[in-house]
Amino acid sequence: MENGVVFEVVLADGQTELVRGANGYVQEGPLTTFFTSPRSRAAIDSRSERVGSFRTADIRRVVRREIEEAGLRAVPDAVDDGYGHYVFGTGGQ
Repeated sequence: MENGVVFEVVLADGQTELVRGANGYVQEGPLTTFFTSPRSRAAIDSRSERVGSFRTADIRRVVRREIEEAGLRAVPDAVDDGYGHYVFGTGGQ
């Protein structure tokens, strides 16, 4: 099961790379390396596996983003009444 995080890495030449499946990253000498952990946390430990690396000097920005689950979600049929109450239906009234 993939975690709900993607890292967007913007490089010096303007290119953007997406790193999926990583929980965190750390600088290792001249490289910045992205890791995944079976414990689904950002800490890097002996059970972590490398997902990818970039030269640290080439990185301009790293942005961590949450990705939405692709699936069904409830959409209200009417507006909020001010108390957080919505009307949900089947669409065929």
